[in-house]
Amino acid sequence: MAYDEEVYEKLLGNFGLLCNIIRQNSGGNQFKVDLSKLEEIIHKKIPDTLKKNAPEDFYELYMDFKSEYERFRDFILYDKLIGKNIIALGGGFSSGKSSFLNELMGKQVLPSDIDPSTSVPTYIVKGGKHEVIGVNVFDAKIRMQPRDIKKVAHGFGEVEDEDGEKVTEAVTLGHVLENIFFSTPLHQYDNIAFLDTPGYSKPDSEKYSAKTDEQISRGQLNSSNYILWFVQADSGTITEEDIKFIRTLREDIPKLIVVNKADMKNLTDLRSIIEKIKATLDVKGVRYLDVLAFTSRPGQVQERQLGDFIKKDTAKIKAQIEKWNSQIYESNFARNFKLIFVRCKEFYEEEINQESKKLTRLNTSITKLSAEDIDYEILEPLQQLVKEAQRNVNELKDIGKKLKELQNEFFTEIKFISDIVGISMPEPSEIDLIQDKVKNPIQMLEEYKKEKGIRTDSSVADLLQDIFDGIEPVINKTAGGNTYKNELLDVILERCDLAPEEIHINDVYKSTAEYAQLIRASR
Repeated sequence: MAYDEEVYEKLLGNFGLLCNIIRQNSGGNQFKVDLSKLEEIIHKKIPDTLKKNAPEDFYELYMDFKSEYERFRDFILYDKLIGKNIIALGGGFSSGKSSFLNELMGKQVLPSDIDPSTSVPTYIVKGGKHEVIGVNVFDAKIRMQPRDIKKVAHGFGEVEDEDGEKVTEAVTLGHVLENIFFSTPLHQYDNIAFLDTPGYSKPDSEKYSAKTDEQISRGQLNSSNYILWFVQADSGTITEEDIKFIRTLREDIPKLIVVNKADMKNLTDLRSIIEKIKATLDVKGVRYLDVLAFTSRPGQVQERQLGDFIKKDTAKIKAQIEKWNSQIYESNFARNFKLIFVRCKEFYEEEINQESKKLTRLNTSITKLSAEDIDYEILEPLQQLVKEAQRNVNELKDIGKKLKELQNEFFTEIKFISDIVGISMPEPSEIDLIQDKVKNPIQMLEEYKKEKGIRTDSSVADLLQDIFDGIEPVINKTAGGNTYKNELLDVILERCDLAPEEIHINDVYKSTAEYAQLIRASR
């Protein structure tokens, strides 16, 4: 079949892009460092060491661990990410994440409303010029054009002739790419990289694909510094699936809930949806910064009051992003990597404790029975149980020792690599100083009450809830010092409608102490 010159050029261009995307890595080591030892630890030594005895949630921990390593690899592959705080965009598939970024940048540069199988996790950073680099399944770095992102996402290769008839059918290529890195001057934030995730879906969902697997999506979000979570306004509220998913994410990552496609509702309904989402999240114990409305089509909002409401909320979203942009980057790699070692260590310590108690009870029983001149046939099964318990204790101690050695080996190697590429990483000896776990204070109180059999009057909790209702949570602040003191004073002045000269800072601490006494009295 003969093609005119225009069609031929399109076909030739598509063929060139196809060859570029699927080529194997022939340019040597893309990482500039040897990751083989690190990957042997991750993919072989850790599973082999822990395969016999592991916590019930080991699979999830291990998936998060591998996702953190994938992000570490991303930083090495694309060094423009180094020193950037990552804002990950999460939510169900097609919840408007890409549209949000397009509106933020003032131009449609990312494809939206695409098939799940074509979705590719995309990092967007600020740069002097448009630059697109893809990494395929062969770890080959591929230079692309911004228009190529849409070709890959929407189905590649479809060409029409001058009569509008299809010359070739579209095929999908998203599954060939692991990541896309997009540098653009349209990005307004110096210290932030956005991560546009494909979204999450369950295996029984018609939108499920390997790229939208909820385990992979959770790992991507847990590796970020901040999260924007998207909910569609036409859903009426946040779904139970969303809530379950968010509760699996790390609590210490600040989360801002964005009600997208807000132009699809009237103002009364939109306000009701936002309040319902807040109430649902509060009841479910999900921590969040705020719930704010957004639309990627502000020009199409007809109702003036609705437009003003959405505009005000959009300004708050941008202000929050600006605040995150001003935060000094602190690498979370070491802490996130350590989580799996800490959880397994706690598991083995608890198992050893249980087996040791069992061993003590058995030995006590044997001693008492021996004093009663009990036949050997009766004592023999107990002695076998003693040997089994002792063997279990020894095996668990041995695994714990190997785990510690594995942790030291891992952090020594990753510290060596981090120093070469310029990624912040503590010394291996300092890893043990990283706080093992941070508990929610309310959770600690509930556990203490349960342990001691304490019952409290729910009216006290209601009273405190009313007192502090509407006060925004303070993120990344430490109690004590002038900064904290001034922050607390500003809150009290605002809530009590007082002038600064009407209150002394010592009263702040006195009030805080009184609240503490009130809580103690409620026990």
